[in-house]
Amino acid sequence: MSFQLTIDEEVFIPIPLDDLTLEAWQLQYDRAAEQGTVAGFYKRLSTCFATTLCECLDADLKPPTDAQLKYATAIARDLNLPLPPEALRFRGAMTDFLGRFAEMHKTQRRTRPQKGGGSTITHD
Repeated sequence: MSFQLTIDEEVFIPIPLDDLTLEAWQLQYDRAAEQGTVAGFYKRLSTCFATTLCECLDADLKPPTDAQLKYATAIARDLNLPLPPEALRFRGAMTDFLGRFAEMHKTQRRTRPQKGGGSTITHD
């Protein structure tokens, strides 16, 4: 038995698996078949594959991190800037956005008045 990833009718990528992994795969498949859970097993397999495929992408093509999204959203809100759709999709574009505006955002945050931090007048 061998595994391959089929992209379309022209691209076939062999997946090298050692004998123990192939044996474990067959046992897992047989177990799912006996329990009537093959569809669930396929769903779990597809979810694992999708996660792994994402890890194979070049760093700039991966999705932005949650921290990047949070920071970029704050920058866009505070500087009244549109957040480019590409930055929401790709880490490289997000890095570019953050690189262009992070320092401006930090400067603005240092210079704007604090909320509720006004002076207090007391009477004797």
